[in-house]
This record gives sequence, C-alpha cells and structure tokens, in this order.
Amino acid sequence: MPTASLSPAKPLVAVITPCYNGERHVENAIKAVQAQTYRPLVHCIVDNASTDATPQIIARYANAEVPIVTIRNPETVTFQQNSNKVATLIPAAATHFRMLHADDTMPPNAIADMMEVALADETIVMVAGVEKMNGVLRNHDFPPECTFYESSNMLARFLSDEAHIPTAHVLFRTDAMRAGEDFYPNDIVECYIAAVCRVLSRGKRAGFVHKYIADTIRHPDSGSLVFTLAPKVKAVIWEKLLFIERYGPACLSNTEYKRVLNRFLRVFYRRILFWAVSGSAPIAKRDLE
Repeated sequence: MPTASLSPAKPLVAVITPCYNGERHVENAIKAVQAQTYRPLVHCIVDNASTDATPQIIARYANAEVPIVTIRNPETVTFQQNSNKVATLIPAAATHFRMLHADDTMPPNAIADMMEVALADETIVMVAGVEKMNGVLRNHDFPPECTFYESSNMLARFLSDEAHIPTAHVLFRTDAMRAGEDFYPNDIVECYIAAVCRVLSRGKRAGFVHKYIADTIRHPDSGSLVFTLAPKVKAVIWEKLLFIERYGPACLSNTEYKRVLNRFLRVFYRRILFWAVSGSAPIAKRDLE
C-alpha cells in the first residue's frame, strides 16, 4: 500500500519587536505577525518599561496562535540595548529572525516570501525586500532579474547608493549573531544599518525579494528619530561616512571607493555648513566628538 509523502518540516522563524510606549501602534504589529501565512513562527517582544498601556495590550495576546515570548525591562534602557535584549529571546530552535518595529507592520506573505529565498541556498545569510514608507512603495533599484547576490556585491550597491536596503526589515540567519558581540552596536544610532553592513561584510550570499514585504510608518514622535538634531538632522549623515570608510575598501574597487567617499564628503561638508548657519553647530560638534 503506497504511503503519502510528508512535506519536510519548515524551520522556526522568530519576529523580534522592541517596544517603548507603543499603545498607539504595537497592536497593529502584533496582528501583522499573527496574520503571517508562514509557520512555525514565534513573536518575541521586550517592553522597555513603558508607562502607557503597552503591557496590557501585549497581555491580551498571551494565548494567540503565534506564540508570544515577552519580558518587561525593570527600567528603560537605550534603543540599541533593547534591540539586543529582544534578540536574546529568540528560541534556540529558530534558524532565522526578522525585526519588526512596534510602529511598523508587514503583509501576510512577508515571512513566507523571505523564507522561500532564504532556503533556496544554504549560503544565504540575509534576505531583504521591497518596503513601503507610509503606504508608498520605495525604489530599491536591485535589478528584477536577480534575486541572489554575493554579500559583498549587495554591500557595495548599498554604500554607493545604487540600491536601497530597508535595513529595519531584513531577515537574518540566527548564526549571523556571534557570541560575545552585540548584534546591534550600542555605540551607533543607526544600529540596524550597522548590523546589515557588518553581516554583509563577513561574506557568503544575500537575497532580495522583489515583492512588498514591509510597511515602515513614520510619524512625528517616531522612535527612528534621534534625540539630538532630530527631526531636522539624522545621525545617518555622519554614520554613513563611518560605514563607507569601514566597509568600502573591502567591497569597492580602489577607484569606486575614492569616488563614493569623495562624493559623500561633499555632502557631509555642505551639511556642516548648514548646521553652522542654522544654529545647530554646538549640538553637531558635541555628537561628532
């Protein structure tokens, strides 16, 4: 008697969400994870000592279909520290994880589409895709004919502004995290960009899903804005220079590295002049030091 063939079990994926005072948005993020078509899935949430109704909202989903693993910090820590804290909740059995900010969402197909690419080649350590910003599709400029890239090639495209990676919405293999190392650098404001650059700089391959897989929501009190020059200036202005200098020499040719660096320096110097005439120079000087 013939036996029915069984489909191989899919690997566990974790969605991680650091949250602080998210009562207006976090339920939409939770619902977006619950609506995912991919299984098995787990949602890890760290409440960063919120002072609003965030804990009560999370508690309402204690028995949800997609399990929620959650803890509450005894006191508020930095955004970077909270991002690293939620990464510690990823179950050991999970092979991949993806960040979802408490004020962002994603379509139901997002994890399934990203995992299809992630599992197509065992050397793929990261998968990105198409992002909407406040409901509007952003240009990504990765050629539609190509789904798989050498990691150094994807990094080169990103540093030279030839392509956009929605760094807050990428899927990583869990073994991209190294023992004793904060996955999201605590000394970088744009720690998600830093994590993507570092992972890509370490080799292997990356994928890009040519489908809409993320909704980034920006609002006046968005946590993505820094507390120094925000909302007029973002730390990415000078941290982009750091990323170019740190990772550019290894993934760009000598000529291309000089071109990218000199082009960005012109932008950087114009920004410094703007700060000087707009009265923001003391704050910029403090942060640059």
